[in-house]
Amino acid sequence: MYICNVKKIILILLFPFFVFSQAQKEVLDHELFATFYNVENLFDTIDDPNTRDNEFLPTSDKKWDSYKYNYKISQLNKVFANMIKDQNDNQIPEIIGLCEVENKVVIEDLLKSDVFKNHNYKIVHEDSPDGRGIDCAILVDKKINILKTDFIEINNPNEERPTRDIVYANLEYNGKTINVYINHWPSRWGGQEASNHKRVFVSNVLRKHINKNSSKNDFNLIMGDFNDYPDNESLSEILVKKDLDNLMVTKNVIGIGSYNYRGDWNWLDQIITSDISMSNIKVKSVGAYQKEFMMYTNKKGEVYPSRSFGGNNWYGGFSDHLPVFLNFGWNN
Repeated sequence: MYICNVKKIILILLFPFFVFSQAQKEVLDHELFATFYNVENLFDTIDDPNTRDNEFLPTSDKKWDSYKYNYKISQLNKVFANMIKDQNDNQIPEIIGLCEVENKVVIEDLLKSDVFKNHNYKIVHEDSPDGRGIDCAILVDKKINILKTDFIEINNPNEERPTRDIVYANLEYNGKTINVYINHWPSRWGGQEASNHKRVFVSNVLRKHINKNSSKNDFNLIMGDFNDYPDNESLSEILVKKDLDNLMVTKNVIGIGSYNYRGDWNWLDQIITSDISMSNIKVKSVGAYQKEFMMYTNKKGEVYPSRSFGGNNWYGGFSDHLPVFLNFGWNN
């Protein structure tokens, strides 16, 4: 009797472990890996007369030349290669969101790097009205059907300078409709409070598009550099209603942020999805990808993403942001 009781106690104690292990090893019928990366000023070296790209030319103070450009591509290749090895069994992502790319040419050059050799991506991109000429883009594996695309203009009547479009793709994969939105919202130039209204405006535009273009059976995947944190007005009060989840505030998120501002980590780059509890989607992992080789430690001991430039000083890093990723799937 005593031995039986001991066995029961051991089983009770180990039961949560078995359940957790089973959940971690669960194989879903359909799995996708999505990532978003602000690649920090991925400009080519050619002057575009229609944009203010003078900062990134061989004749500029940055002396942005072919060597630095190709080195930047190789550094981004290193990040993607390590991320897919560590987070996705060496399989390239099915969905990639990018921001701070100058044009389609730099995207194509990135896709020529080793990690994307023999890639199978369709590129959703067009030149945005941003004055500096930096854009957003979506890369979609060709096994996924693109049903519709849109470049959502941000026509704020109170602003003289135009900002980046929101890039939208309506996708279909194995019976699942996925609406992807890639964002790069207006910066905090002048301070968070002074610039808050700009991001509130963009958030309202996006919210209206979601309401109009998605049904309750769709899965919405919203990624980007929002230049706001999850608890700021644009996100917590306008965009993220009951039908959406900000995965960066969930308990299982990996990492403490995607961006370090004066020693404080937080989530400028975020992944927001349809309410997971109301769908058959399961999140296997989500968070920011961070490795020691991607980081820089200053004299105060503060750790930052290792960036390409600080002012006109070339550091030869990767980006001032960390990429964020989502591994998700569903059963039939």
